[in-house]
Amino acid sequence: MTGAISLEALAEYIQDAFRDVHVDTSTPDLFFFAGDERKFPFATIVTRDTELDHHSELDRDGVFRLNLGLSKESFQKLFPEPDPNVDYADLDVLLPHPTYARMFWLSVLNPSHETLRLLRPYLKEAHDLQVKRAARG
Repeated sequence: MTGAISLEALAEYIQDAFRDVHVDTSTPDLFFFAGDERKFPFATIVTRDTELDHHSELDRDGVFRLNLGLSKESFQKLFPEPDPNVDYADLDVLLPHPTYARMFWLSVLNPSHETLRLLRPYLKEAHDLQVKRAARG
C-alpha cells in the first residue's frame, strides 16, 4: 500500500502496537501516553498551528504531524548537523521537530505507509523510553 496513511489509521496503529497506551483526546491534537504516567507523551499527532508552533503549516487542509521523543543517540544519527534550510512544511519527510528538536523529538507530516514502516523502530524506542522514565519516577 502506498500513499499517506490517514490520521485515524495512524492513531489506531500507535494504540494497537503497544500495550497499555492511553490517548488524550481532550484537544484536537492526540497525545499518546505509556502506562499510567500521564505527564509526558511518547508520541503526539498535532493537527493545527499555534502561536508558538506554526512552522509546519498545519492549517493546510488534511495536514497533520506525528512527533516522537527519541534518544539523543538515535536523534543524532538521523540529524547529525542542524540544517538551517530545513522546510518544516515538507510532507512525508523525517525532520527534527520545529520546536522540540533540542529535546530530541522527530517529526513527520502526513507519513506514507512506507515511512511508517521506517518509523516503527523509532515508535518502539519512544514508547520504551517513556516506560523507563515512568518507572524511575
